[in-house]
Amino acid sequence: MTATAWNSRTGADLSPGFVWPPFSPPTAELDPQGLPILTSGDGVWLTDKDGKRYLDGVGALEAMAVGHGRTRLVEVAARQMQDLAFLDVFRYSSEPALELAEELIDLTPAGMKKVHFTPGGSEAVEVALKLAIQYHWVRGETSRRKVVTRFGAYHGVTFGAMNCDGRYYATRNDIYLGDTRFGVVAEGPATGPGWGLGARHAAGAPEFAATIEREGPENIAAVIVDACATASGVASAPPQDLTALRKLCDEHGILLIVDEIITGFCRTGKMFAHQLSGVTPDFLTFSKALSSGYMPIGATVVRDRVVDEIAQSEKTDRVFAHGHTYGGHPVACAVALENIKILQEECLADRAREMGARLREGLWSLGHHDAFVDARGVGMLTGLELFPSDEQVGAFGNAVAACGWLRRELRDLGLVTLTVHPGTVFLLAPPLVIEGGEIDRIVELFDAGLTRMEATR
Repeated sequence: MTATAWNSRTGADLSPGFVWPPFSPPTAELDPQGLPILTSGDGVWLTDKDGKRYLDGVGALEAMAVGHGRTRLVEVAARQMQDLAFLDVFRYSSEPALELAEELIDLTPAGMKKVHFTPGGSEAVEVALKLAIQYHWVRGETSRRKVVTRFGAYHGVTFGAMNCDGRYYATRNDIYLGDTRFGVVAEGPATGPGWGLGARHAAGAPEFAATIEREGPENIAAVIVDACATASGVASAPPQDLTALRKLCDEHGILLIVDEIITGFCRTGKMFAHQLSGVTPDFLTFSKALSSGYMPIGATVVRDRVVDEIAQSEKTDRVFAHGHTYGGHPVACAVALENIKILQEECLADRAREMGARLREGLWSLGHHDAFVDARGVGMLTGLELFPSDEQVGAFGNAVAACGWLRRELRDLGLVTLTVHPGTVFLLAPPLVIEGGEIDRIVELFDAGLTRMEATR
């Protein structure tokens, strides 16, 4: 018989047994004795059905920029639902969609020309990949079908996006991809000044250059990169790396896709991470903090030269035969517009720089723990790396298992965290409205968790 949990709002029983959680076998359940069932959020805090509070150290999986419980966004959504809840986005548009597209063009570099809306991030990457291949196709360069990505990178789970999986979940994705995989992995470590210790987990421009040389530039449609290598050990690349990638792409006629799904909308101390380098990509992909997670929405912003090349084609291929029922959802667009206003009015990019620096300074105080390796990042995007080797983990067996234990222990202590490639780096991306005392609390909880680990192993 399936276990039940009590619904705090209705008093009815909830069965966790019918939900198939992401990246889980069908036997996994949302066990009320295991994973917390959350019922409310306020600022950087989450509360479960039993009243226990958790500090949201990953910002609802990097999406929550303006904080939980923003009545202002709820009210905007309600007004838009009252006016126009939905429409046929294939044949009509809405004022919020038109306004948001104009706002994104204004916010992004000169030369960006069109916006294609999607329901989320994976779908936004899918748009960029399809258009990159179509761009080369209408130019007669039909062999350009490969896309180069960084080892350890993660760009989504739709069919095209998982083709660009940097071996993050590749062993599982290969079930579907078989021999049709078009993604090519550039392996690290990165080289050049400014990378720091995180370079051990990420490829930089020289590694991309070597991969393009090996595969043949005539076969490469695009390079896709997360400017801060979020999933690749949180290796924060110096701005000159993206500059070098832009130059490399231009030399070989390759398009540059900058995936800002995690780094966009003030997370890195700028509105967008690519602004740290001054580079103009050919595609920008957005989601997550575009609406701070209050509504599902994504967007792909496309550069003029791509738009113009496809528009001027005499072939039927000038049509972009792609779209989603919920792309440009009027309620999602209205919420995203208001979310951007909050980001700007409250200067949350500045706050990300200030509080992010405080977080990393605090994490460096954990150096007295022998597991500590490094704390790095940019803005309110930080990676805490633990365990230089498996030798210090004792009964845990290996460093990845030890970090998994610590992540669960931190949750019990009241901190929501996440580990990324190679499994020993904790990604911290709390809401940008976080206060100094809450930053200090994150450090205190890591200190307590590491102390417990030392006593256990």
